[in-house]
Amino acid sequence: MNKRAQGGSAATVIGIIALLFVFYILFIPAQDRYNLLNENQEQGGPGTTVQNVSRTLLLANIGKLDYIAEDSYDHTMPNVLLSESENAQVLATFSPFVLSHGLFENKQQEVTFNILDPDKTDNVLLVFEAPVRTGVLTVRLNGQVIFEATIDSQTPPPIPLRRAQLSNQNTLSFELSGVGATFWRTNEMQMRNVQVIGDVTDAKYQQSTTAFTLIDEEVRNLKTASLYFFPICQANQVGIMEAYVNDYRVFSAKPDCESINKIELDTSQFRTGANTLMLKSLQGTMRVEQIRIHTALSATKSYVDYFMVNGSDMRRITDGERHVQLSIDFVDDNAGKTGTININGRLTTFDQNNATYQNDISDYVQEGNNYIELRPESVLNIVKLEVQLE
Repeated sequence: MNKRAQGGSAATVIGIIALLFVFYILFIPAQDRYNLLNENQEQGGPGTTVQNVSRTLLLANIGKLDYIAEDSYDHTMPNVLLSESENAQVLATFSPFVLSHGLFENKQQEVTFNILDPDKTDNVLLVFEAPVRTGVLTVRLNGQVIFEATIDSQTPPPIPLRRAQLSNQNTLSFELSGVGATFWRTNEMQMRNVQVIGDVTDAKYQQSTTAFTLIDEEVRNLKTASLYFFPICQANQVGIMEAYVNDYRVFSAKPDCESINKIELDTSQFRTGANTLMLKSLQGTMRVEQIRIHTALSATKSYVDYFMVNGSDMRRITDGERHVQLSIDFVDDNAGKTGTININGRLTTFDQNNATYQNDISDYVQEGNNYIELRPESVLNIVKLEVQLE
């Protein structure tokens, strides 16, 4: 075989070896590849100086870690009395007027009055006096005849105005019948002390609003929430009861009298700071006791992460040539910062106001995969956590 052929075979073998080496470099784990490519630089070879270059093993921007000392809270509220209160009120008063109907005249009268809330107004009556009265009186409410008869007394019985015919704005029309064949006569009626009266339910006694406060950490970690109350009432004398949390209706039904009532709540209805609970009785009277909102919270979450230490680095750490430094940078708010650090099952604690925590954790690490867990024992605002090989 000539020298050119031998040279070509050698080049082919070298190329295959180089190609295999490249594939080996590409497919080994990233950390091992880094260590392999940088080992000579760190250890030094002929004519080089050994340099222990600092290297970051773990860098994490954690943010906020909540801490809740309790796993549940009870927000208690004072007892309330929900009472349906009706008061007779004069809804409208009209000036005296005269009705007449003869051959050459037909004098009628129309008056208007308002009702603020027809649904809360009951037993509405039209009352008046008629010292002079002849003919048949016709009274219309909002265009519908509600009375048509002669008046036999100066103080006739009240004329009822049905709730179904009432609205916020109402019109009463008065008219006398004609005289018929006695055309020379004139029917006349004098109307005095004309009033509309009714029983108005006062809503301010039928509802009660109470405020309670939730802290930010409680709202963020809410798992479940429930409303409890104990109504003292008689089932046949009360109607629908409503409950609202921050204007969200969470209950609308007849309550179980003389029993603890429990209502599951939607946790999204709560907010940080002031919240409100409104109880409303639509009918009857009840006393509501043992009112509380119970919140159950998720367990405080710790932070867990991982980092690698290769064999060569571990030997230098063991020999004291290199060190592993843990640094935690907090928000500089002068607040207390308390917690526990768990590194591979070994615990250390911190309790400080300073914005920076540092600790040599060389004795805590091991070759291969390592874990670090940060358990908050106060609310922690963490800018960054770093594990560095120095």
